Amino acid sequence: MTLDGLKKGLHQIDKIRYRPALLTKIAWAYFRTLALRKTTLRVCEFSITPHCQSKCQFCYASKFQRPDEEMLSLVEMKNIWTQAKRLGAFSSVVFGGEPLLHPQFFDIIAMLEPKKHLITTTTNAISLTEDTIIELKRLGVFLINLSLNSLDAELNDKLRGYPGHYQKVMEAIQLCRKHKMDVFLPVATSKEYLDETISIVEFAKKEKLGVTINLMCPMGRAESKDLFDEEFWARLRELYNKNPGLRSDFDVNLDLKIGCPAGFEKIHIAPYGHVTGCSMNPASFGNARSEPLKDIVKRMREFHHHAKRHPSCIVAVDREYINDYMLYASNYESIPYPVEENPKYQKDKILH
Repeated sequence: MTLDGLKKGLHQIDKIRYRPALLTKIAWAYFRTLALRKTTLRVCEFSITPHCQSKCQFCYASKFQRPDEEMLSLVEMKNIWTQAKRLGAFSSVVFGGEPLLHPQFFDIIAMLEPKKHLITTTTNAISLTEDTIIELKRLGVFLINLSLNSLDAELNDKLRGYPGHYQKVMEAIQLCRKHKMDVFLPVATSKEYLDETISIVEFAKKEKLGVTINLMCPMGRAESKDLFDEEFWARLRELYNKNPGLRSDFDVNLDLKIGCPAGFEKIHIAPYGHVTGCSMNPASFGNARSEPLKDIVKRMREFHHHAKRHPSCIVAVDREYINDYMLYASNYESIPYPVEENPKYQKDKILH
């Protein structure tokens, strides 16, 4: 057990203390988890659209599109969020694709009640305007995540598949600063791009921005890539040791333990209602359109790969899971795929 997760989870206590409803929900979640020993849902992510202007080389959402299906409606998302709150959720991240391309983006944000919950959104900044930032601030959005992968403008734009992306992010940072909107830079990294990540961390420190480290995973446009090695892990640990304020998904858990929250404290709702452990996980345990969320979450928590709580990121690091469940996604034109269609899942249910 470590207190580091608690410290990171409450690093913006000055903002939280002015939101009594949110503070109460967070306190109850910690009490329920630590004192009552009951697993509590913390985050319900929403990918609200598969559409995006960028063509990122490592995009995990490039196979989200289902041309013959309707995306979740606002009413359906509200129903799912209500169910998630009953399971303890007090936080949500809204992304895509690119969430600003959704015609009801602001309605979705408002539905999540940002002044009562910890709501953030992740954008590539291409369509982010000053008016958008002002409206998100008014609604009570906690912070904006601006995707960035290199301080070398040419390399960043190449990785992001969009000319001018770097400049859009730099302009967005200044606009957010003007309106006192907190900014985090979510950085997708691998052995090939760790030097770029380190440079961004130094830049963020200088500019007083937050950084979230995301590990690239072998799916979407990165299905066949060899992403990590021992040198990478050693250098990444050194980066964390030198920068204790760095955030990642696996170090802000309610149980104060380092480990993958997927399927336990965190779930992800894909654009068409499929429920996965996180946005990068291609295995769906059900569709919230047709089944109560609590039943789907129960099934996810019984899945041994979720239950063993990998010490970092199951979809990027757990070689057994990658071989059995991530690479299986290559059999499908669209993801997430139904986990019960994977022969390994049926075998795992018997063995575990």
